[in-house]
Amino acid sequence: MPRLVGKKNNSALYAGFGLLIAAIGAVALEYFGVIDLVPNFGKETQVKSTTTSQPVKTIKPIN
Repeated sequence: MPRLVGKKNNSALYAGFGLLIAAIGAVALEYFGVIDLVPNFGKETQVKSTTTSQPVKTIKPIN
């Protein structure tokens, strides 16, 4: 059984790491466009085609 007498508490260190991970996660979500708190920040998404005319296969009923 380890001795806990005189051992310093590392809660401030763990809280700092937690806040750092949360901040990195928030920046990643902002960068990829999941959230939009900062306008014009993150990846630019380019629309390659504005037309929606795709070939459609139609099935004719057999009479």
